Amino acid sequence: MNEMPEIVKELREAEKLGLLNCSNQTPSLCLTEPKFDAGEDDSQAFDCESSNSFPNPGNYKDILLFLDGKGYIKKINHAGLFYSNLSEDYILNKSILDVPEIFGKIDKLLIQNLFSNILNGLENKSITGEFFDKSGEKQVFDFYFYPVEDGNKIKSVVVIGKNNTYLKHIENELMENKTKFNSLIEYFEVISDTTISIGRKDLFSDVNDIIFQISPNGRISYVNSAVDKIAGYFPEHIIGSKLSLLIPKQDWARLRKQILSNNRKDSNKNYIDRFETFIKKKDGTLIPAELNAKVIENKIEIIGKRDSVRIQGSIRDITERKKAEEERLRHAEKLREINDHLKMANSELKATQNQLRILNEGLEHKVAERTVEIEKLLKHKDEFIGQLGHDLKSPLTPLVGLLPYAEEKEDDPEIKDILVIANRNVGYMRDLVTKTLQLERLNMPTFKLIFSNFNIHDSVEKIIENKKFGWDEKGLKVHNKIDKNFVITADSVQFDELIDNLFTNAVKFSNNGGTITFDAKKNDDFITVYVNDTGIGLTSENIEHIFEEFYKVDPSRHDLESSGLGLSICKRIVEKHGGSIWAESPGLGKGSTFYFDIPTKTD
Repeated sequence: MNEMPEIVKELREAEKLGLLNCSNQTPSLCLTEPKFDAGEDDSQAFDCESSNSFPNPGNYKDILLFLDGKGYIKKINHAGLFYSNLSEDYILNKSILDVPEIFGKIDKLLIQNLFSNILNGLENKSITGEFFDKSGEKQVFDFYFYPVEDGNKIKSVVVIGKNNTYLKHIENELMENKTKFNSLIEYFEVISDTTISIGRKDLFSDVNDIIFQISPNGRISYVNSAVDKIAGYFPEHIIGSKLSLLIPKQDWARLRKQILSNNRKDSNKNYIDRFETFIKKKDGTLIPAELNAKVIENKIEIIGKRDSVRIQGSIRDITERKKAEEERLRHAEKLREINDHLKMANSELKATQNQLRILNEGLEHKVAERTVEIEKLLKHKDEFIGQLGHDLKSPLTPLVGLLPYAEEKEDDPEIKDILVIANRNVGYMRDLVTKTLQLERLNMPTFKLIFSNFNIHDSVEKIIENKKFGWDEKGLKVHNKIDKNFVITADSVQFDELIDNLFTNAVKFSNNGGTITFDAKKNDDFITVYVNDTGIGLTSENIEHIFEEFYKVDPSRHDLESSGLGLSICKRIVEKHGGSIWAESPGLGKGSTFYFDIPTKTD
């Protein structure tokens, strides 16, 4: 598993890359989708709102991608744009199969297979891609796909492209030197000690590793110039010394014994490959090293005697590789710590979610119970008001006819005044009962509108004319500015009732000599009608409650001309038509405007 250097610091500080959840040895990301801010400075902090790009943490040039569950690219960091040489606008919201260039030189099928494996919960294997940067240098990336989970469902995928150019370079150099070392062995197999001497040209002066040969007497018979660069010794000064001068004595004694023993038992196992030890520098410091060695049996006769076995090999300085490995181990440990923390957080979150689920279920049950109770109370209220209206309407009917007659025939001034008051109160009671029954009928689920096509301007003009006595008496100016061609499909009877109530309300609360204006405008499939007056105006509290049943703007006034139900009836008529109604006012003494909109057509 390839680790993610430096990005861990960002994860710990902001936890913006999602919540990690490692299953076995395969890391994954879960719970949240990160949002990052990308800028020219890759080290800047995360910004969850400002960009579709990730940052490049620290000095690492790793590629970060964020994919949705279908493989479409939602975010990409600056390094991804730099190495792919593509623009963010070109990449975002495209499938990774449509822009495989973001992975370098990789077969589309490999990308598709790895993405499918992640979605199906299979092993998270990496794919390697190569780029050439603007300077022409080859850059090698290993890409890993990490699923982002939402519960048990994979919601999206984070792709991390780890820049392993340096490690690949080390591996290539190792293979190259290994080839040279094999060539050296083949060369040594056909020459004797006397063939390699200080007086001759160093055949391996361009090799970065220490190349050595141990003679049959166990001492160094050849070493290349790399020993000076790495250990600080001139080659001629250590010829004739034991190899324990360069590596720990106990390591060399054990290795020499092992390789010679293996050679006696099986000539095919007469080598030591990639043994890790230390180089002892001339100043006494130790640096990590890797040793390769092989037994060479020389079959050539030299000065009349047969040569015995010798050991040839190489020693490589692996300081940088060890630092890289230690860094990876540190990051792996930090990731494990983060994962343990996030596992605990996930567990706590699941417990909280379970508690919320139980609480919600209980609340839903209580809400359902309360809803049934409220529906029963509303039903009882409607039945009570309906019955009360009918009971009151019956005795009021004869009084409505008799009191005006009695008032007209009475000559006694005191009795006549009493009859005037009685007649006014009976009229108020009749209006209250009538509007109560009307509102009750509108509230009934069985109430049906009767739709027809009619002209709005004509309907309003008719009501203005019918109520002329009332507004003309107050010296009001009434303007009908509604377009004469506006036609809607609605219940004409209810529409007239709506306009009548709004007009009556405007006349009632307008000062003498004021102005009332009707107008309308079309908005898509709705038509909005409004009635403006220059009357007493409304407060914000008035506006909030004005359409409630029995609400009066000034409760201190014992107004027998208003039941407090007119605007409630208006609201129910508009709602029955599928529209809405509202009021606006700049304040007391500044007039009011009542708006309502209803569909121009109905199904």
